[in-house]
Amino acid sequence: MESWLENLLSQLTSTPWYYLLILVIATCEGITLVGLLVPGSALCIAIGALAASGHGQLELSCAAAATGALCGDLISYLLGARFGPPLAQSVFPSRSKPLLRRAQLFFTAHGGKSLVFARFFGPLRGLVPFVAGSVHFPAATLASYTLLASIAWGISYPLMGYVGLKSWQQIPFLHVGKSLFFLTGLCIIVVLAIRLTRHRNRPK
Repeated sequence: MESWLENLLSQLTSTPWYYLLILVIATCEGITLVGLLVPGSALCIAIGALAASGHGQLELSCAAAATGALCGDLISYLLGARFGPPLAQSVFPSRSKPLLRRAQLFFTAHGGKSLVFARFFGPLRGLVPFVAGSVHFPAATLASYTLLASIAWGISYPLMGYVGLKSWQQIPFLHVGKSLFFLTGLCIIVVLAIRLTRHRNRPK
């Protein structure tokens, strides 16, 4: 890592603003439509990796991510409860309507459990709480499911980054050719996963 970047990260992660930023990012990812533009899950994995390299505290990072996730889901629920279908018809772009329909079907099929499942499935993350609000799903029941999902998400994603980097650091020095082979294979897997996700989310 470049010295200037390391210094910048050290300065940022040693202040409360760093954890506030994590909270804001996690909150935005849970808000209807806004979450489709914010790669919060990937950023939370990166936050865990930063903690493994000594930049920031893992426990505080997880707490900030979980709190933000809870706030985002509650905001989406309130938007659905307050505005519901009229907001979906006036604000949602046409290409997002099939995704909203999927969220409605998903919620109908799984009820409160869908709030936990959707938290770990990016495209539906902010839509299912919105749908729950639009059908006036009990707020107390939603809060219990959302709290469970937010804690699990807020811990698991930063922890993946933390454990991943720690495990990588334990690997003995690899030959350059083997390292390039490994990284190339990893890139191919990531690209294929992204293309598969886009294909599944493409309107039919």
